[in-house]
Amino acid sequence: MYKKLSLALFSGVILSLSFPPFKLGFLAYFGLIPLFILLNNENYKGAMKWGYLTGLFFNMGTLYWINWVTLPGTIAAILYLPVYFVIFAIFYTFLRQRLGLNYLFFCIPFLWTAIEYIRSLGVLGFPWTSLAYTQTYYLSLIQYASFTSVYGVSFWIVCINVVIMAIFYNHNKLKRAVTLYMFLIALFIIPWIYGNLVQPDAEEDAREKVRVALIQGNIDPFLKNDSEFWDEQFAIYDSLTQAAVNHDPQLIIWPETAVPTYLRYDRDYLSNVRNLVDSIDTPLVTGAHDYKYYSDSEYRTFNSAFLLEPGKHLMESYAKLHLVPFGERVPFTEVFPKFKDFLESLEMGEGNFSPGEALKTFHMPIEDEISGRQQEIRVPLIICFESLFPELVRRFVIHDAAQLLVIITNDGWFRRSSAPYHHAQVAVFRAIENRIDIARCANTGVSMFIDAFGRVSQQTPLFKALYVVGDVQLRNQQTFFSRHGNVFSIAISILNLIPLSIALFRQNQGVI
Repeated sequence: MYKKLSLALFSGVILSLSFPPFKLGFLAYFGLIPLFILLNNENYKGAMKWGYLTGLFFNMGTLYWINWVTLPGTIAAILYLPVYFVIFAIFYTFLRQRLGLNYLFFCIPFLWTAIEYIRSLGVLGFPWTSLAYTQTYYLSLIQYASFTSVYGVSFWIVCINVVIMAIFYNHNKLKRAVTLYMFLIALFIIPWIYGNLVQPDAEEDAREKVRVALIQGNIDPFLKNDSEFWDEQFAIYDSLTQAAVNHDPQLIIWPETAVPTYLRYDRDYLSNVRNLVDSIDTPLVTGAHDYKYYSDSEYRTFNSAFLLEPGKHLMESYAKLHLVPFGERVPFTEVFPKFKDFLESLEMGEGNFSPGEALKTFHMPIEDEISGRQQEIRVPLIICFESLFPELVRRFVIHDAAQLLVIITNDGWFRRSSAPYHHAQVAVFRAIENRIDIARCANTGVSMFIDAFGRVSQQTPLFKALYVVGDVQLRNQQTFFSRHGNVFSIAISILNLIPLSIALFRQNQGVI
């Protein structure tokens, strides 16, 4: 009992430590093996128990920070998400019993990746702990994500775990062990060679550049909605923006909800922001709340982003499409209207917003530094939680042939935990998947620039009011993933039907 508990705890802890900010991604290469060993000698009941406990330890180690925002939300997430480990354990045990251990080895990466992908779908999708995010500091090993997305890297990590486990089980069979060692080496060498071939040196990358300023206001998220603090808050952003303008940026970015009011309808605050934009003669993007009336008795509120341009009265806006379940939106109220009041009482975050209605690309006027001519660049805005979803970001990128991606977020809720670093590193994959530069602006950090190959620059510390100015390059290519989406993930998921069908057939023949 204690030995099994130790294996479950070890697997959960090792996997947790492999995620950012710890640069220990190599731990993920064997972090699943204790779980596999646990499951190799269990019936369904035991597999479910140890799968759940491993998932519980893992999610406690990776999601403890939710407690800074909501204790009920923490308990719900930590108790619910291990269910995916249970699902994996059930199928693992089924395939082991019907096909045997040797055939099972081939099935495990497909099974794990399919469950990861399914976990990302729908309004309750939560891909925060996808194994691939352990590898964001190993850029030479993950460049093929431009074909497979993040889930291809998760598949690769599970393959490494499986091969190491197979070596352990076949260490006394010299020929087979040597073959497995060669395969393990190839699992590292092939992506490493490809990664080094496709990454250009910075000086060789001749794409057109735009100078962007990120304004990190460092506003306490628990105070930002206090109207008595609004003037001071604007003064902070005004001061930082005026200082950043000395570096001649062509675009200014403020973070998610940097404007703490309904900007479109607050004349005083809107006037302040407009006057600032006109005085610096530079377009500005900011997060703010918004609302819209649909009838005299119905209106909806949105977590939005706005583009303000010098000399223009009208503003472009985008309303966040994928909201944090129970943090920004209570899901299923439309599906179960009779339980709407009860469901909305479960709200655990900063508000109950409505999702936006459409994709949006901002067409931003930029003055060319050499010719002095105005040109428009196409920039979609991703707000906070949305950056976790590869398919959603891909849709934004291809919607209007985006040239630059902007992410705005308010990670102050996470306090000094691993979460703001983890959340920031997620964007590395969004850049690689679509070969697009990213400007990421966070209220309390981490703000940074990411190039199309995932290389990070100008990364800011947490909880400091500051600005950074950097050059980002405009996208000039499409990746396989950008064009075709989650072909790899869907194919991997469907391929699981083959061993499952064979296992069912063999069961009918009495083969156990």
